[in-house]
Amino acid sequence: MGRVKSAAPRFPFTRSRSKQSRTMLTTFSQLAQRQSVRVRASAVMVLGVALMALGVLLAVESMTVEDQMRTNYEEALALSYRVLETQAASAKLRNDHITSARILAKLTLLAPAATDAAALQASTLRLGAKLDEIASFRLFDIEQQQMINLKHVFSEIGDVNARLIAAYQHGDGSIDTARQLASQSQQRFDRFDNSLLELVGAVRLRSAGTARHADRLNAVARSALMAFSAVTLALGILSVLLTLRTFNENRALGDRMQKLAREDALTGAVNRRGLDDALPIEFSRSQRSGEPLSVVMIDLDHFKRYNDRRGHPAGDAVLRGAAQAWLKQLRPTDLLARYGGEEFTLVLPGVGTEEAVHMVDRLRALVPDRQTFSAGVAAWDGNEAGPQVLQRADQALLQAKKAGRNRTMVAGREPQITLPLMVA
Repeated sequence: MGRVKSAAPRFPFTRSRSKQSRTMLTTFSQLAQRQSVRVRASAVMVLGVALMALGVLLAVESMTVEDQMRTNYEEALALSYRVLETQAASAKLRNDHITSARILAKLTLLAPAATDAAALQASTLRLGAKLDEIASFRLFDIEQQQMINLKHVFSEIGDVNARLIAAYQHGDGSIDTARQLASQSQQRFDRFDNSLLELVGAVRLRSAGTARHADRLNAVARSALMAFSAVTLALGILSVLLTLRTFNENRALGDRMQKLAREDALTGAVNRRGLDDALPIEFSRSQRSGEPLSVVMIDLDHFKRYNDRRGHPAGDAVLRGAAQAWLKQLRPTDLLARYGGEEFTLVLPGVGTEEAVHMVDRLRALVPDRQTFSAGVAAWDGNEAGPQVLQRADQALLQAKKAGRNRTMVAGREPQITLPLMVA
């Protein structure tokens, strides 16, 4: 501002910018890691929801099995009722066969009309109708096999029944024939009753198996729901904790990002952007309080020559050491900014130009390796903008350098302090 700077590139400033860029990249990497943590937390929440959904599906399946068990019990009860009716019809037909055989052998005093072909045929039809009712039920494989056996035995009973009717109609009244038919009838009815009982047993076993399966599934569903509820609760708590942790980390990371955006990576002082943001705030505060405000521009003397002789790492060390030493001497309300290269800016709220000159003198002795600097001080007039007051301080700095360096000049005044020139 107001003077021609050296055309040589300011390598320390360039390297500090590079270091700051690397720091920013590291911070962005940390931000990406936090984002990955949020993604993992979301995955955990999705897993919890999936587990809860699985528990609900198990509960629905349990209710379905309970409905099936209830249906099986109802079918078993209805089938048992039909079996009792079938057993009664079987017993009736058996008695009719025995009576017919005795009449046929003339071993009873009953009149021949007591049991005739029509009665036997009616009893047989009644038993067949009961079997058809049983066959209309929903039967599984083993039950279907029992039903086939029942119909086969019933067919054999029908053969005996037909022979009895034929013998009765033809008057074949031999005792041997009657005994043979009675024996065959007895055997077939015994087999019929056994097959009927096996069918009922198979249905009962199926119902009992369904009941046991329902009980097991209910127990598993209850346990699963309890476990899934506990897991979901734990995941919910974990999710809340992760969310809070992520929020705090993001807030801290945001603060760090803001700090990095306003901080010079090499020296730890505020960078040019931070200075531009802070100046309007300090002007407004000074205007409200009515206190003075001084701005100081500081430039290390012959710093390019120092870098050429000692090397850029040594130059970086001087910049960093000076800035850190100055920050320890400044008040919390003061602002030290790296304006560019080896040039710094001090913003001193509540400090007039005389106090600013004395403060700069205290800072002069803190520069490492006996390096000197020149300074220009400008007091804010209450109206000018930031670039204007910085320009006046920079013009004072230029006058200090023209006057021999290693001194402080106040804008619009003669040099306040003249010190012997020390060249590194």
